[in-house]
Amino acid sequence: MKKHYFLFLLACICSLGLHASQTDSISVTPSHKYEGPMITKFGIDTRFSWQMLRANGQTDNQHTGFRGEFINLSLNARLYKGLSFAWRQRLNITSERNFWNSTDWMELHYSVNNHWHISAGKQVVAIGGYEYDRAPIDLYITNSEFWHHIACYQFGVSVAYRFNPNHRLLFQFCNSPFRTDIGNNNTYGFSLMWNGKHGIWETIWSVNAFQSTGNRWMSYIALGNKFTFTKNLWLELDYTNRASSGQTFFFKDFTIASEFSAKPHSTIRMFAKYTFDLNDTNSDADVYVAPGTEMHTVSGGIEYEPFKKYPKVLRLFAVAGYNWGVSGNADSALKDGEIRLSAGAKLDLDILEGLRWALKKKKN
Repeated sequence: MKKHYFLFLLACICSLGLHASQTDSISVTPSHKYEGPMITKFGIDTRFSWQMLRANGQTDNQHTGFRGEFINLSLNARLYKGLSFAWRQRLNITSERNFWNSTDWMELHYSVNNHWHISAGKQVVAIGGYEYDRAPIDLYITNSEFWHHIACYQFGVSVAYRFNPNHRLLFQFCNSPFRTDIGNNNTYGFSLMWNGKHGIWETIWSVNAFQSTGNRWMSYIALGNKFTFTKNLWLELDYTNRASSGQTFFFKDFTIASEFSAKPHSTIRMFAKYTFDLNDTNSDADVYVAPGTEMHTVSGGIEYEPFKKYPKVLRLFAVAGYNWGVSGNADSALKDGEIRLSAGAKLDLDILEGLRWALKKKKN
């Protein structure tokens, strides 16, 4: 009996996350919906796999075997009309790292009206591109060298204007992702990003300026494009150009990332991916893709979601990839001639939804 009472009490506490239409217990009056603070999402997602890395006939024993890869805890809440809060903590970040380094985002968001939106806190740095835009837990073993190094979560503020449901322009002022010391916050970045949709063509484009060491600046033009040919067939194609003082602006320091996806069944996604990182300059301004880098990757895989009714709960995957080329980074993530294999599972559990079910069952 004590177990049942505990479950019921826990469900009641967390029922603040229910919408007013789903429970009468949080209504101000029978005729008015509750408009105060409420949790709208509380969940955890994780990924684990078997992985193998092998290069030049030698297996990398440190990165081969069964392993846990991600444990993310996330919470969304509504504080008042138009004011919301979002938080995601990556629990798998090692203990010697600063606590805030393991916080992906923790921000307040205010919707002034249907067009203007303001946010402040730790945010995703507003750089264009679909490889960059996707959550790390949803990307597998072979991504671009740029992706592996970019410090994409920083404290800052942003203002967005939504012209209509298909077009949004965002300006962001934040700590520079180039800062190398967690205590050195006096470097900054400016970003202007556009999200658009035009028929089958969607875009995440940005122009960025990030402050680096020695008061230098690195400029980005990031062009993310997605072509949805049918609901079961789409292509993502990104081009990110990087430049600084003394560099030729175009086609000397850049990253290309493309991924083609097909769904032969509603529960199955098959994909093929190619990336290319190049830095053909003599400048050390780019701290992510160093001079002398010319690295290619190809990969392909399959995802299977066994629960058709609950497609996000469990995903099984198998992926294979190969890298070749030269990297100028001393700590490069990609090695020439490296074969990568991975197979595993990703789980996305909505704890709040489970408590809703428990409360409903208790009432019945």
